[in-house]
Amino acid sequence: PLVLLLLLSLALGSAGQEAQDTGERIINGIQCPRASQPWQVALYQNNLFLCAGVLVHKKWVLTVLFSPPRLYTVQMGTNLLVDGNAQKIRATEFFTHPQYDVTTNVHNIMLVKLSSPANLSSTVRIIKLPSSCKQPGTTCTVSGWGSTTMDGVKNPSALMCSNVRMIPYNDCKKVYPTLLRKYTICAAPPRRSSFACKGDSGSPLICQGSLQGLVSSDYFPCRPPFDPIIYTRVCKYRKWIYETIIKNF
Repeated sequence: PLVLLLLLSLALGSAGQEAQDTGERIINGIQCPRASQPWQVALYQNNLFLCAGVLVHKKWVLTVLFSPPRLYTVQMGTNLLVDGNAQKIRATEFFTHPQYDVTTNVHNIMLVKLSSPANLSSTVRIIKLPSSCKQPGTTCTVSGWGSTTMDGVKNPSALMCSNVRMIPYNDCKKVYPTLLRKYTICAAPPRRSSFACKGDSGSPLICQGSLQGLVSSDYFPCRPPFDPIIYTRVCKYRKWIYETIIKNF
């Protein structure tokens, strides 16, 4: 009886609580090792954190369209969300994909041009664009500064990492019927125990050292059971990225 009571109390207690810190989630996840994601940047407006992005050139950041383009401050070279010693550069120009569809969220990708080049170092690096598209089953890491609580009200002080795996298109389409195969990918952690939440837009999906995705949008509310996360499939935009940078350099 004592064992049964203990099991019952654990079950009742866990039902109303967030999942434990397993290292598999951005919500209640573990901190990324320092400088393990040196290409990741944070975009701010008036000291308000908006979303993440990645440095693909000393003067260019790749992210998603999460709001109407505006003047941003791009912070880089730190895992901390607030860091007075971080490198901060103003962004002056914005280039959204010409076929972006706000209703379907397809082609949700944007290039942001910095007003001056980033100073590269051990904590500020450029990530190369993917040379090929990874297949379902590939293990990946997603990192972000999005909310660490399921009510979406608390952001972490440091960058969080979550281990995930790319899942087949048909499995994801069951959850998102309008999902377009060519331009999006889905990923989920083991046992669906993790979720990207409010503020994780633009966060990179790194698969075997290759940039394969950007979190396509904010997800809220962030409550279980967690569905797979939709990412913009970066490997399908190499040509657009290169052409946009060259044309507007």
